[in-house]
Formats: sequence, structure tokens, C-alpha cells
Amino acid sequence: MRKIYISGFILLSTIMATVQAAPQVKIIERGYYEFTENTERLTHPLSTSGYVTRGKARLVKETQRIPLKKGRLFGFRFHIYGIEKNIGVIPLELVVIHPEMKKPDGSLSTGYRYNIDLKLNNGMVEDKTGYSINEDYEMVEGDWQFEFLFMNKTLLKQTFTTYLQEK
Repeated sequence: MRKIYISGFILLSTIMATVQAAPQVKIIERGYYEFTENTERLTHPLSTSGYVTRGKARLVKETQRIPLKKGRLFGFRFHIYGIEKNIGVIPLELVVIHPEMKKPDGSLSTGYRYNIDLKLNNGMVEDKTGYSINEDYEMVEGDWQFEFLFMNKTLLKQTFTTYLQEK
């Protein structure tokens, strides 16, 4: 009987620690952006285009409907909080599902995924993610889903719809 009580106490303590350290998320803004300073295009083989573009950007329009245009950057800023203050990073997996694209090499892509470690400051972090449309083959209409997984569970999900503008 005593062993059951101790095991139950350990299980309850583990559950309480997990609940206490469970991250919470708030989306701060979403829509399309424009870069405000010099950008840097880096090779990123796991993304659909094989590149990512980094740089400071400002929100142009708060929306989930994104008019397609070459050079258009869309995405969202978010805040993760409620994590134990002495934890240094939060390991996440970013999963992006997008409309089917036919790449120049003839292959088809409907998305990508990769792991990312976000550095925490006092148990919280503010970050952003999105996609920059730079190539003709990326000009496809449809739904885009950005999902962050934490310990194989959805922590955050944001959907956008891209569409061609009337001329």
C-alpha cells in the first residue's frame, strides 16, 4: 500500500510540473508585410524554394487573405509564454502545408517541415514566421497552414488563403 502511495505522489508531482511548464501562445499579428531594411537570402534546403529571406519587416495589412504578388511576404508574429523561467530553449517543429507547387526541377511540393529551437528569456519568447513569394512557381492560390508542434502536439496553428488579384 505504501508503494502505491509513493508512486501516486511521484505521478501527481510529474503531472503538476508538466502543467506548470506547459507553454501558452498568443498571436500578436498576422497578414502581409514589407521588408523595411536590407534583407538576407539564405539557403534552406528543407523549405519549398530552398531559401529563406531574413530581415526586419513591418505589417502592411492585418489579414488572413493574401493577394499573390512576387516579393510578397506573409506570416505572423507570436508570443510563447508560461514556461518555467530557467528553461533556456523550447524545441519546436514547424510544419507548413501549402497549395501544390511544381518546382523548376519538375518535382511537386505541398509543404515542408523542420525543427527549430527558440531561445527563451524568462520563460517566454516573441518570434515570427512566414513565407516570401519570390518565384513564378510559388504564385499558387489556396490555403497555407503554419503549425508549430511542441512534444508532437499542436501548440499553434495559423491558416492563410492566397489568391490572384483581378487585373
